[in-house]
Amino acid sequence: MRRLARLLLGAVAGGLGGAGFAALHLPLPWLTGSLLAVAAVRLCGAPAEASRPARNTGFVVVGSALGLYFTPATAAVLLANMPLLVAAALLTIGLGGGLALLLARTGQVDPATAWFASIPGGAADMAMLAEGYGGAGAPVAVAQLLRVVSVVVLVPNAMALTGLHGDHPQIAASLPFSIPGYAMLFGAGLAAAWVLLRCGLRAGWMLGPLAVSAAITAAGHTLSGVPLWLTAAAQVALGANLGAGFDRAMLARTRRFIPAALLHVWLLMAGCAAAGIGLALLTGKPMGALLLGTAPGGIAEMSLTAKTLGLEVALVVTMQVTRIFLVAALTPPVFRLVHRRHLAAAPAAGD
Repeated sequence: MRRLARLLLGAVAGGLGGAGFAALHLPLPWLTGSLLAVAAVRLCGAPAEASRPARNTGFVVVGSALGLYFTPATAAVLLANMPLLVAAALLTIGLGGGLALLLARTGQVDPATAWFASIPGGAADMAMLAEGYGGAGAPVAVAQLLRVVSVVVLVPNAMALTGLHGDHPQIAASLPFSIPGYAMLFGAGLAAAWVLLRCGLRAGWMLGPLAVSAAITAAGHTLSGVPLWLTAAAQVALGANLGAGFDRAMLARTRRFIPAALLHVWLLMAGCAAAGIGLALLTGKPMGALLLGTAPGGIAEMSLTAKTLGLEVALVVTMQVTRIFLVAALTPPVFRLVHRRHLAAAPAAGD
């Protein structure tokens, strides 16, 4: 019963926070409002918690909705822009890796901890990898959480204030909602998520439904739209889960590291923004979409921001997905290479 009460408190706080932000017409209100509300409740000492199954269900809903932007015409354009997708991902990863030395010095942590805290990736994944290479997992998780939260809170508001928005309609909400059709889409997304998770891809909850929905849409079929109320509920679940990562004990354990981590996050955001602007000027692509595509946030959060601001969702999604795969593939071997030549840290796992 106590567990249920804590989950209920988190859900109510998240829902009220999202509703409040929506009433104020702030960008990405349901996710950002939920995140800040739950974090505030926990930092005040209340035992609010977030449901992991609700978060995973939220990922399935969001992934299904975002996949509807991958029309046949859009898919052809994205294939033609593959060099841009890879270049943007490598720039973002390179900026994170380049700032690792600064984080090691200012945060007074070992090279493995600094490296895996610097690369934009999942908090749990990067913390686990850091521990495997002799680093500390807690500072890595804190840095990754601060990065996502900072990007989610600051980027949508900054883009809204500067007028960086487009006129692309919210396709998922504009399509007719069919209960049987959506049940099929949701079920297929769950199955794809299960397959990816069995393959060891922790982002499978998001990428599986996204891949299924995108494949069906790119083939010229539409099973169902996704109503706004459903995506709002999903965003509340995602935001509450992020907010639940904060508590007084976590802040106390890492209080000396947090200022350095925040400085690192802000420098990373500035560098990624510069990369996005540079790529937009070089390629002629919409600056707003490239700023979100290179932003070091999560795929769900940045793609939802693109949807809210009327930007090219499919371009943002594919840029973020490309980065996720390259982070998973490149982060450990590049660390081993840099470690051997320059860092003189403890032996890497598997060496």
